[in-house]
Amino acid sequence: MEHFDIVLALSRIALDADAPRAAHQLERLKALLTETDKEQAGKLGRLLTKGARRQAMAPMALEEMRSTAEAARRHLPGETLTPSTPLPHDRETSAPLVNIQFPEGIETEPPILTERLSAAIDDLLNEWQRADELDRIGTRPHTRCLIFGPPGVGKTKLAHYLAKRLELPCVEARLDGLVSSFLGTTARNIGSLFDFANRYRCVLFLDEFDAIAKARDDAQEVGEIKRVVNSLLQSLDGRDGKGFTLAATNHEHLLDTAVWRRFDARIHLGLPDAETRGKLLDTFVKPLSLQGAERRFLQWATEGMSGADVEALIDAGKRFIVLHGGADADGRKRRDAATRGRTILEALRRHALLSGRLFRPDRAALLMGSDEALMQALLNESFTQQETGDLVGLSQSQVSRRKARPETRAGTDG
Repeated sequence: MEHFDIVLALSRIALDADAPRAAHQLERLKALLTETDKEQAGKLGRLLTKGARRQAMAPMALEEMRSTAEAARRHLPGETLTPSTPLPHDRETSAPLVNIQFPEGIETEPPILTERLSAAIDDLLNEWQRADELDRIGTRPHTRCLIFGPPGVGKTKLAHYLAKRLELPCVEARLDGLVSSFLGTTARNIGSLFDFANRYRCVLFLDEFDAIAKARDDAQEVGEIKRVVNSLLQSLDGRDGKGFTLAATNHEHLLDTAVWRRFDARIHLGLPDAETRGKLLDTFVKPLSLQGAERRFLQWATEGMSGADVEALIDAGKRFIVLHGGADADGRKRRDAATRGRTILEALRRHALLSGRLFRPDRAALLMGSDEALMQALLNESFTQQETGDLVGLSQSQVSRRKARPETRAGTDG
């Protein structure tokens, strides 16, 4: 079938919208394709299976989320926080100490994490459904979590998602208001922040946590940092049992050791592995779609990137396709595999030139080097000659000849 990539993209959109009539018509199309193109029928069948599984799980997941949120609200004390609640401010500058995000304003989709970490996060949240049972054996759900890892891996998104799952407002500390150059003011602002969070039922989120929780033995810091960290430790201890606290940092090595002990869960978000990068690519590339070899090529090229880096790359690729790919405004115009692959390669090269040190050095060297070097690297990564040819814009016979004569330079077919 011509334009099957467009059909798959439209099918995915229809299934995401939970449209039963669309699913029925797609089942009919799959039956017809079974007789003419089994590969396309298989792709459509896998898409339908995923859609059915997601729809079957959705009511259960929604009920579980409601149960978790109700249990958390029942066990966490405090008044109800509303949009009209007065916010705490810095006395000297009148700058607000917090931003507040209410549950209805936070996206529902969870961050894309490894399967094991996603399961661990679900367990952490589901503890609230068993809070009474935990209390009977002398323990309780996690209430203080430190999220750490490199920039762009989803720490802030995870914090917001946890607040969404608990259906609690997310009180996010504003460092521009919290940290002051006036002696003693930062410690006082920390006290005001925690007083506010302890009064209301909410999730307190301390982003860029290392700015107020640096090690007190740092020779580069003045005595003020000791007062700030001492105030922070006292405030964390005072919040025990009064609310859910999250902190995030890109620089966990800067944190005071006593601060680490105040958190009963320490969640490391590392750079995404190949499987997770594949899920990120599938999400960010919509409404377009990737073919198998293209997806594997981008998984290979993005090794070492954060989720934010992958998103930026795909965004740049969409712009390149519209400008140079011979596509219409949606990037969906039919192109043969070699043209598609070459367009993706050129988009990667253009982004490498405009994005500084985004790519891993060895990947950047191959992408920006000769087609022969890239071709050999892809063959070594188990891409077939046909797939490799499509990705670098060569025919299978050209790949075969150049593989046999690696000294041949780009631009010659011999």
